[in-house]
Amino acid sequence: MQNEFLLSLIVPVEIKDDIVDLLMEQEIISGFTLFEVSGFSKKHSKFNIKEQVVGYRRMYKFEIIHDDKNQAALLKSLKPICEPAQIRYWIYALEAVGGF
Repeated sequence: MQNEFLLSLIVPVEIKDDIVDLLMEQEIISGFTLFEVSGFSKKHSKFNIKEQVVGYRRMYKFEIIHDDKNQAALLKSLKPICEPAQIRYWIYALEAVGGF
């Protein structure tokens, strides 16, 4: 039995298109969701002056449903883009996945 997981990535605007391109090429996922989000951090070293004043940075959140057998391959494919940008990610186990 395969287990389904949700990978969440929060990425800066500068690498969003690179990740979109990479994910569109992946045969191990059926698709993904993309949201514009506001990133808040106590570490402002990567924020520009405007972002430091307003207190947040415009970022994007990717959500990618994948199965356990493809998780390592998915993370490996993202590493060349995400590691230099020091991207953090979260993986959640999903109780159910379906459609109507």
